[in-house]
Amino acid sequence: MMFHDSMANAQEKMTQVCHLLELHALPPTPLNYQVLYIYVSDSHTELNTSFDAAVTSKRVVDSVLMEELYIRYLSNDQQQQTDLVERVGDMLGSLQNHSLTNQKQLDDYHSEIDKCTQALNEDNPEQTRQYLQKLAEHTLRLRRQTQSFKLIVERIKSQYQSTKSQLQQIKRKQSIDPLTGLYHRHYLDKQTQMWIEKGKNISLISIEIENYHTFCQDYGDLIGNLMLEKVASKIQKYTQESGCSGRTQSNEFTILLADVDAETTALIADKVRAGIAKLRFVSSRSGNSLPSVAFNCHITHRHDEQDLSALLNQPQQHAPLR
Repeated sequence: MMFHDSMANAQEKMTQVCHLLELHALPPTPLNYQVLYIYVSDSHTELNTSFDAAVTSKRVVDSVLMEELYIRYLSNDQQQQTDLVERVGDMLGSLQNHSLTNQKQLDDYHSEIDKCTQALNEDNPEQTRQYLQKLAEHTLRLRRQTQSFKLIVERIKSQYQSTKSQLQQIKRKQSIDPLTGLYHRHYLDKQTQMWIEKGKNISLISIEIENYHTFCQDYGDLIGNLMLEKVASKIQKYTQESGCSGRTQSNEFTILLADVDAETTALIADKVRAGIAKLRFVSSRSGNSLPSVAFNCHITHRHDEQDLSALLNQPQQHAPLR
């Protein structure tokens, strides 16, 4: 998105962006700066609405949210998705035009059959011969048109399958956190809403990595991110068949479960907790062991909350798992 701000406007927006970066303790990365610059410019309604909704719901504004907003609204995938939708429109338009042409050919063919039938009822062999000749010509034309139409349908079918596959890839990319492979928060929001509308009982397991930021400070972001990847793999291992898992903050994961009883929920949480507790990290430089993952794990059951934010903000009614 291109801006043509005057120097005064650009400086004013830069001041606002810096204020937001400081307010939410966000690192001044190009991605964070771009998202916030567009936000203060009020030039992308959907982005601003999503950002404001996150703040209103008391969601932590961190780099995970910034990346999510960028992927959903500002990445090249958006233009690619628009192009794909336009391609589908073109395919449908082409199919409609050829369908109309094919229908006209059929109407003409039926008309010729009627004429030929009338001619056969008259004692006029020459006229009958002429109509039969015309009917043969129309039959050949219709056959060619039908063959052409079949080829067009096959080509459109192939294009549709390719377009569908690309749209699915874009949708997946927009729904999946690239670092951990778990779902983005907005996907969990939609999933929760869908389950609530269907009247399902919802439970969630929250896992917070307490020493993630310390790991990043002491050993670098690569080691900190490696910790998150390993934790995410443990979560996926024990929940991919029974739940929907996502990264809801930079150092927090949430597992959504639908119609799973309290005992089974506790069992899943226990397996996740045990798997994370077994993780070990060793410095590639010194060979020394690094600290274990420090985390807490809580279970929450939905009562009358109407969205994921209310569930996540619900006071913990269950003690952390031992």
